[in-house]
Amino acid sequence: MTDQQLQELFINEFPSSMPIAEVINKFDNMPESQNKRFLRLQYCNWLVTVLTKNYIKYDFDQIDIKDIGIQSFLKNAVELDKQEYFYWAFFHFLKGEYALCKQQIHALLQSLDFSEEPFGETDFADLLIVPFKNGFEGFWAFVASEIKCVEFKKGVVELCSVIDLYYNSISNEEILQALQKYIQNHPTSGIATELLGFTYYSMSMWNNAIAYLERIDTSVFFYPDEIYWMLAWSYGKIKNYVDEENCYRKCIEIYPDREFLLNNLGYCLLKQKKYGEAEKLFKKCIEQHIDLPYAANNYIRVLIATGRNTDAKNFVKNADCPISKTLKDKVSKLPLTNTPLKKNVPVIEVAQDDDHTKVIAQSIGIKRQQFSSEKLLEDELTARLEAGVPVFDLNLKIYRRRGEYGRQYIIPVGRLDLLCEDDNGYLYIIELKKDSGYDDAYKQTAEYLEWFENSEKFKGKRVYGIICLNNPTQELISKVHSDKRMKLYEYSISYTER
Repeated sequence: MTDQQLQELFINEFPSSMPIAEVINKFDNMPESQNKRFLRLQYCNWLVTVLTKNYIKYDFDQIDIKDIGIQSFLKNAVELDKQEYFYWAFFHFLKGEYALCKQQIHALLQSLDFSEEPFGETDFADLLIVPFKNGFEGFWAFVASEIKCVEFKKGVVELCSVIDLYYNSISNEEILQALQKYIQNHPTSGIATELLGFTYYSMSMWNNAIAYLERIDTSVFFYPDEIYWMLAWSYGKIKNYVDEENCYRKCIEIYPDREFLLNNLGYCLLKQKKYGEAEKLFKKCIEQHIDLPYAANNYIRVLIATGRNTDAKNFVKNADCPISKTLKDKVSKLPLTNTPLKKNVPVIEVAQDDDHTKVIAQSIGIKRQQFSSEKLLEDELTARLEAGVPVFDLNLKIYRRRGEYGRQYIIPVGRLDLLCEDDNGYLYIIELKKDSGYDDAYKQTAEYLEWFENSEKFKGKRVYGIICLNNPTQELISKVHSDKRMKLYEYSISYTER
């Protein structure tokens, strides 16, 4: 039988709609036959995907060798031909037999023909990083040495070092720098792109996470619904509810039974004041006993928002799931009436009365006080820009296109702290230093400007440079003043009592 015929046979026997536990039980209870022997390799391949996909790192304390999927793989892998090195490598990995695992990986790479198509990132992902992830101590150094013994594409060996650092460093900043440097030299790397997106997501740097998650074409670690889920969550955090809604709806198309999906979509609709659609979703959750108690609490929020106080009180009184104390207290204080909202009534904004406030600005030292790191300075300036606060006497916004975000923006010659643009579409490269004790900030910014000026992508765009630091040297001041493309700003830290 051909591989295609075997795949079709496996799909016919075990359709994708069949629950995982049912597939495992059915295969393990099939009587030994020629068909089962034919299907065993396909089944083991399916099990590896089930056991390894949709997460990025193993927690070895949590791996349960008695898990039905692991047990089924171990039971069936030993029936495979000894030349199925990949499955034997994973077999020994699961059993903690790491020396034998290494032997099988060595045999696997030596058995493959890379003369026409050298070992590349797809091979790297499928054969090594997805199944073995953080592996064991020394795993990625071993992999790098093995790849060097076959024909390989540029960047693969260096990627081993990046992956090794990713799994062994406790510093997110160090991880970011390594991934950014790799992306700078290998901008099409799907693995580095996905790891960057996930790292930014884990650090709650939502706009950066969105930029890299949007770039993902074919995911290495995660299923597509998980990518859309992370995108939806990130969009929600920056209050982009339209794109948040779109991503949750794409999740539903792919995996409608995902936990908390209906509730999260409903809450997104609630934030957009699409009360009717939100209410239907929360009711569905309550009726089907899913996504509780969150859906029940959000249903009460819809009732309050639409003026149905009596309904809210009755629901709280009769609810068979926990209701938050805050909501209970709020509902208890509502009048016993149902007053549907009137349409087309404008929302009245209540202005703050500043007549009785006194502002006292108190400097704590321009020359002596400074940020402890560029990261803190970058955080502060980013927060101002994202809030629409003018900086450097300009109305700037952080550069944003699909798959791109101007914070920690990577170009072939380096990583910009911030890339911004004004209302005219002029670009501004902002280079931040906590003080003047660095290599030539002017030279670095000039190199960035030169790249933009010669870039096909940004051809015709006006580009300016801004250097911001504490206590600049006279030499730097002179260099910047002699270059009409640049401006120099000195920051100071102050606290304001109100």
